[in-house]
Amino acid sequence: MIPADLNPPTTPWWIVAPQGTEAQAIAKGLGKTDHIHLQAMPVGAIAVQSFLENLAQTWAARPQGLLVMGVTGSLSADYGIGQAVWVEQCQYWGDGGHGQQPEYVGDRHLMERINHLLEPHGQIPLVKGITVPQVVCGGAEKQLLGQKSGAQVVDMENTAVLAFGAANQIPVAILRVVSDTMAQDLPDLSGVFTDQGALQPFPLAKALLRRPLTAGHLIQGSLRACAQLTAIARSLSRGTKGTGETPG
Repeated sequence: MIPADLNPPTTPWWIVAPQGTEAQAIAKGLGKTDHIHLQAMPVGAIAVQSFLENLAQTWAARPQGLLVMGVTGSLSADYGIGQAVWVEQCQYWGDGGHGQQPEYVGDRHLMERINHLLEPHGQIPLVKGITVPQVVCGGAEKQLLGQKSGAQVVDMENTAVLAFGAANQIPVAILRVVSDTMAQDLPDLSGVFTDQGALQPFPLAKALLRRPLTAGHLIQGSLRACAQLTAIARSLSRGTKGTGETPG
C-alpha cells in the first residue's frame, strides 16, 4: 500500500486519486518529484466529501489546484478502454434526484496548463460525466444511463471533489481513463467497498469468482487503463521537471 502523502504537503499542485491500484499506477509514473503531490482518497462521493473536509483542516497552505486522476466507465460507444478524457462537466446522478443536482464544471485554465505538459499523448477530448453512488455493473444499465443523462462517462468521486473545490475556491480539473466499455458487463461490485470508501479484498474476490469471464475482462481493462495513468503521470512529472513550473 502506498502512503497517503508521497511528497511534502507544501507542494502547490496536488493530484487526488482513488486509493489502491489507481493511486499506485500514478505513483509509479510520477516517481520522485518535488513538483507534484499525490493524495490517495477513498472511493465514493460521500466518503470523499468527508475525507477532503478533514484533510483541509491539516493544510498549512491551500493547494493552488487539484487534478483528479483515475479510471472511469464509458457510457458512449465513442470512448473505449484506454481512452483518456477530460471530464469538463459533471453531475451527481443518484438517490432519486436524477438530473436535478447541481452541475459542476472543471477549471478550463488548469486543464489547458496540464494539457501543455501532455502533448505526447495527443488531443484529449472533453466529455460530460456523471457521478453515481454504486458501481454500474450491467452493460444494458450503462447504455440506458448514458441515454438518460447525456453523459459519456461515469465515476463515483468527481462531483465531491468539484464541490469541495468550488466551496474552497480551489481550481479542479478531472482527467480519467476508460477502464470498461459502454456495453461491457461487470461482476456485481455493489458490496466490495465500506462506507468509508475502502476496498474489501474478500468480498471483491468473491464477486470476481462468481463471474470469472466478466472478471477477466474487468481486470484486463483495468490493467490497460492503469498503464495509461502511469504514462500520463510520467509525462506530467517530466514536464514539470523540464519547465520548472507547476500548472496551478
